Amino acid sequence: MGVLIVSLIVAALTVARITRLLVEDKIMVGYRQWAVKKWGSESLAAYFVHCPWCTSFYVGLPIAPVAVFFPYPWVVAIMLPFAYSMIAGLLLDREK
Repeated sequence: MGVLIVSLIVAALTVARITRLLVEDKIMVGYRQWAVKKWGSESLAAYFVHCPWCTSFYVGLPIAPVAVFFPYPWVVAIMLPFAYSMIAGLLLDREK
């Protein structure tokens, strides 16, 4: 049970970090500009690539079952860098 709880927490932080990467980080600005250019600024696709609530749902779809059905240490270890990055980002944002 303890491993499952850790797996779920790490998965939630992983979803948050990947969502932030896709929606806000500069490294993915090209992806967001491409979506707006391809489908227009008023399109659903353009809205999606700028909406963390929307994006996180779809990012979480493949991650949640993995966290629940495969809460093995090696699975958690794959998600840890994303989780650590999210925690570090939250802590560093508080310092500003």
